[in-house]
Amino acid sequence: MKKITYILVGLVAVLSLISFFPRGITNAGDPTDDSTQSQEMYATEANQKKLIQSVPIPQFETSQERKNLVRRLETFNKEDKISYIYLINYGKVMAFYTVKGKISSVSSYLTTSEQLVNGHGDLCDYIEAPCYVMESPDLDGSYGTNGDAIFFFTTEDAYVEYKGDYMVSDQPLKLTTPPELVREIQ
Repeated sequence: MKKITYILVGLVAVLSLISFFPRGITNAGDPTDDSTQSQEMYATEANQKKLIQSVPIPQFETSQERKNLVRRLETFNKEDKISYIYLINYGKVMAFYTVKGKISSVSSYLTTSEQLVNGHGDLCDYIEAPCYVMESPDLDGSYGTNGDAIFFFTTEDAYVEYKGDYMVSDQPLKLTTPPELVREIQ
């Protein structure tokens, strides 16, 4: 029985070490490795262990941050939600719109932005090794980013895309100066 216990303890220790070190580090855990990278890795790990013991991570019963995220999602993730956006440039409100629905990022995807592939470019089935991360094409077949901007639809169903500073509210705000750009609805 003692022999089985020692074998199990040894197996758990080996598996713990294997899962601790990331793939690709071939000499991780090798006490004879005196490279500066290895020395810094061990020094960082030793320091972190001391810090975790001296200043443990607090345990919370609730999270105001999570509650705020849920409330924001529940407020703005409604198809008929009306909100107000103020587009800002050069320190001035350039335009003001009434928005129907949610303000979104042009960088949002409906599917994953990356996929795992094998050396032949086929999807990786986790049995083959190694697997590589590759950028996924967008649903229209194109690659690349869509830029760094937001988009929304106005209450008049006009599409607006904007790259710059903005402020959003679910109630209209009083402006002390008129917007620089004014649109005409025809």
